[in-house]
Amino acid sequence: MKIGEVGERKLIESFMKFVDMPSGVFPPFDDTVAFRAGNELLSFKIDTFVFSTDRPQGLEPYDVGWKAITAVASDMAAKAASPYLFQCSLSLPPDTDEVDAIQIERGMSEAAKAYGGALVGGDTGEAKDGVIAVTGIGVHVNGAFVPRKNRLALGDLVAITGSFGYVALGLAAMMGKIKLSEPILSRSIQAFKHPIARIESGLALVGLGAKASMDSSDGLALTLHELASLNSADVEITETPADDPLMTFFKGNGIDPLPFVFYGGEEYELVAVFPEHVSREALRELGFKVIGRVKTPGSGKITYEGNELKGEGYEHFKAEDP
Repeated sequence: MKIGEVGERKLIESFMKFVDMPSGVFPPFDDTVAFRAGNELLSFKIDTFVFSTDRPQGLEPYDVGWKAITAVASDMAAKAASPYLFQCSLSLPPDTDEVDAIQIERGMSEAAKAYGGALVGGDTGEAKDGVIAVTGIGVHVNGAFVPRKNRLALGDLVAITGSFGYVALGLAAMMGKIKLSEPILSRSIQAFKHPIARIESGLALVGLGAKASMDSSDGLALTLHELASLNSADVEITETPADDPLMTFFKGNGIDPLPFVFYGGEEYELVAVFPEHVSREALRELGFKVIGRVKTPGSGKITYEGNELKGEGYEHFKAEDP
């Protein structure tokens, strides 16, 4: 059976059979892996950007570098870690323009600095396809790791950062699948090209008593399903995860918002679960919007406006619909 017939999730499940976690390293299959070094709690993460699958036409070299670092920084934010050091393995085809290569490196360096860290080196190589593998180390300045899996309770609040839908809309516009006008066009393109990892909101997770958190880069629906399934819970979405201007755009143009809001991917937002008693005002001040509640026990079902959402999102190796 080919990998494309198995899919990324099945491949990960198979890979986890060979994972051996040394003492003091935890947990397996989370956004990052944590370990203690002296008195510090650290996290590390690796993520890969492949040009043929991750770079649509119109994504400039600088944006490629920025996004490669952002992907790692966002996973750290979801675990309440502050980025510290980044290294990259940069492999490019031999016909790559030198100026483009420098712009990729510049994008990575400036993103690392923007997130409070530094790009400290790595490796370069030649490949038929452009590939950037970024490894990052982050510091848990509050001394705690916020996991995916935890003990959730009936009524716990499900909250997000940002507004979902702009990124998928921007990608569709860049690929010529939809025509947009201003100001939605600029905001959507910017959201896709230059995402911002939510470091400050991530560092606030511990103080707000977050029980669980994940990065949403594979899509909101898939992220919600993973959180719910891991914690044997159901989630009812009671508030729209997109902001008012975007929903007004969808309604005014007769566009179904669900594919863009729930099934897009690459938002690099946080999806977190908080105790029911946490102040919504406190959450808003730190960048979170409550969009739903937890129901326990459950089987991982997600409902929105009375309908069940499928557990779908972006997955590598996923076969295209015929």
